Amino acid sequence: SGWIKRGPTGVIGTNKPDSVETVTSMLEDVTQGAHWQPSHPNAEAAVALVRVRQPLFLTYADWRRLDALELSHGKASGRARVKFATVDGMLAALGRTVSAS
Repeated sequence: SGWIKRGPTGVIGTNKPDSVETVTSMLEDVTQGAHWQPSHPNAEAAVALVRVRQPLFLTYADWRRLDALELSHGKASGRARVKFATVDGMLAALGRTVSAS
C-alpha cells in the first residue's frame, strides 16, 4: 500500500510511512462515510473498472505465472530466481503486449 502514493518507487523506509498515511486516510474516510460505494460491489465489477482505467494491470494469476517463470529461469541458470526487468518483458512472458491488452 506504500506504492499507492507515488507508484513503485523508493524503499521500505520511504514506503512504510506512506502506507501508514494512506491507510490512516482511508480509515478516516470510512469513519466519516466519505468512501466510495459502488453500485455493483463484486469482484467482477472491480476487475472491469480496473481494466477500463488500467488495461495493462496484472491479476494475481498473472503474478503467479510470472513468479513460476522467474523461479524456473533461475533454476535453469543456477540461481534462485531471474526477475523480469521490465513491464514489457512481463507482458511478453504472459503473451500480452501494450497494443493487445
